[in-house]
Amino acid sequence: MSHDKEAALDQALDLFWTKGYASTSLKDLERATGMHPGSLYAAFGSKAKLYCLSLERYATRLSQLRADLQAQTGSPLEGLAQFILRAHPLSDADAPLPVCYLVKATLETSQGNQAIEDKLSELLTQNDAIFTDIFQQAIDAGELPAHSDAIKLARQLSADLAGLCFYALREKDAEVIKDMVGDLATRVRTQH
Repeated sequence: MSHDKEAALDQALDLFWTKGYASTSLKDLERATGMHPGSLYAAFGSKAKLYCLSLERYATRLSQLRADLQAQTGSPLEGLAQFILRAHPLSDADAPLPVCYLVKATLETSQGNQAIEDKLSELLTQNDAIFTDIFQQAIDAGELPAHSDAIKLARQLSADLAGLCFYALREKDAEVIKDMVGDLATRVRTQH
């Protein structure tokens, strides 16, 4: 049952990412997960709870990919650039959509669901904290000037990535997005 629950969560994540919370029906979730309504509710509690769990799962996976790439490079800035170029959904051909799921979820309405709004806020704040830590490592390593503001740099990167995601939702030419992602990675590498 545990394995089925994990697989169902993965299927729900892809479905919510693609269709959005409001546009995903219980029938859609049943088809995607292979679970009956009673089983879905027993395993996850509610559609909103399942959605929050899918957001958490996504954030955890993205964070792990970022950490793995950071560990492979000897440079905090290069690790961050590699994350943007190789692991962020904007550049991941296997992503359900070439857009960050957290950004897409934020752009959609949560239908007044406070739990969803709180979960998104929590995960986006955690993401900013991770970026802040990486930029602080770059300052400590001498990759950025000592007077650099890690928090401000993290906020700017989050805004840049969110803006690219928003742009990617309407841009049909994947090469345009690929070029913009490459430009952002170059700016991350060379912001001193």
